[in-house]
Amino acid sequence: MKRISAIYLFISCLLTASCGDNFLDKPPYGILTDDNYYKTEGDAFTALTAIYSYFGGEEGGGILEVLGYEFADIASDDCIKGGESDNDRPFVNDLAFYRALSNNQNIEQWWMYIYRGIFRCNALLDRLPGIEFRNNALKKRYEAETRFIRAYFYLKLVRIYGGTPLVDKVLIYPNDNIMMPRNSREEVHTFIINELKACIPVLPPKSEMNLAAEWGRASKGAALSLLARTELYFGNYTEARKAAKEVIESGEYSLEPQFGNLFFKNDYISNESIFEVLHQKTDGNGDETILPTYYRSRGSGGWGFLCPTQDLVDEFEIGDPRLLYTITQTGDRFPKKDGTIEIQNHTGYTCYSGYHARKLFYPETRRADRNRMDTNQKKIRYADILLIYAEALLEDGGDLNEVCNYINRVRERARNTYKWDPEAYGDTPEEKKASRMLKIPEDVDIPDVKPASGREHVRKALRHERRVELATESQRLYDLRRWGADYMKERIETAKHFTIPGDYRLRLPVFPIPQTEIDRLQGLIKQNEGW
Repeated sequence: MKRISAIYLFISCLLTASCGDNFLDKPPYGILTDDNYYKTEGDAFTALTAIYSYFGGEEGGGILEVLGYEFADIASDDCIKGGESDNDRPFVNDLAFYRALSNNQNIEQWWMYIYRGIFRCNALLDRLPGIEFRNNALKKRYEAETRFIRAYFYLKLVRIYGGTPLVDKVLIYPNDNIMMPRNSREEVHTFIINELKACIPVLPPKSEMNLAAEWGRASKGAALSLLARTELYFGNYTEARKAAKEVIESGEYSLEPQFGNLFFKNDYISNESIFEVLHQKTDGNGDETILPTYYRSRGSGGWGFLCPTQDLVDEFEIGDPRLLYTITQTGDRFPKKDGTIEIQNHTGYTCYSGYHARKLFYPETRRADRNRMDTNQKKIRYADILLIYAEALLEDGGDLNEVCNYINRVRERARNTYKWDPEAYGDTPEEKKASRMLKIPEDVDIPDVKPASGREHVRKALRHERRVELATESQRLYDLRRWGADYMKERIETAKHFTIPGDYRLRLPVFPIPQTEIDRLQGLIKQNEGW
């Protein structure tokens, strides 16, 4: 959603009054002091826009989006940190090698910023009943959108820390008890699914939305998809399968014919995108996301973070063109705006693997100022839902023929994807192919997964497919966590050549709770075991 100056004023007033710079030293779940706001339907829309803006990375120039990659990709087997040196954001390496302390910067910021977002949701939900709307259905939609985002925030929390305090209202200091105990993992799970189930009948399907004006807002399909993702994470395969199947049978989504178009056409509304955070240009200026700079090679003016591991590269089968759209490497050639060539150079800093993420790479022809890029973030896409359905069906004892059918839909799109990079330097496919160091053989295609190979083989094939399809899209850590500590340990240690310290069965499923919260709540919250 596009930002307007009133929203900046709203955000400034709200956070100054309620949080300040020392958020963790004050009641962290929201103290409403602005009694002059939330009076009109327009106020409600501005507040809802501010919630979307926050969800999309407004805080700290996009810190939530950055942290999302650092947790889900760099703390997995898919990527290493990169950066100028090991001392460039060293706390990220502490996450990646599972030696983080409870005062780790990312551990503290993830908790702090997400609860700030939850505060915004609670503030609007608290005031909505008292705001008069001309159309009551619109009022209900605003409520459903806010609850959807709040549920998304809680999923972000529970997948990192396990159980956390459930705050579903604005806390008015000192009348309410702000010393809130920690809810269990199961209680957070129940809260999320109840929120989403309440949203699904209210939110409009994509086909009833004015996409020119409403793209990026939550839909019925987005709520069903988040429900499927949540239930899969918690191992409720029957419910995950049902929710994913409803999305599939809605007929509102389909796979993008060309895999690369998911990442190269940021002003394009793809039928594959189910929920998307917008960073579209407004009046010639970008929407202040720094991600393409953060994760681009230092040799091309970036900061050199998020370097795919050799283990991830080796995961791709010969003939799979998705690898071309997942990595760049030294020697790759891309055009510049003036017609000359920019040659990638990933040497001279700590990109030890020699790779950078292609999905986040902007050729010079698409770059703006360093924090003014318009790269939309596809938080949920249809290929993920097809694979969620396949996995839930598989683990629920379903028919292997049907499981393979859904895996193979994703693999078929890969087979039909160009085996050359459309954005590489050159005018013809042959010239563009020559401009990338990686060559995908034209005469080799990846095969279908066969049910006759047996359930365990199909399970391995499905896990492989999720990895190569969704690589560097902030999903990998959560897949590893659902597949168990033993599997996760083997994968991460193999990829990164180290031994996870401590009791890995306790350490791998969650990160530590911030020590600042444990201290502030005077023992109401206990540290996660193993940390």
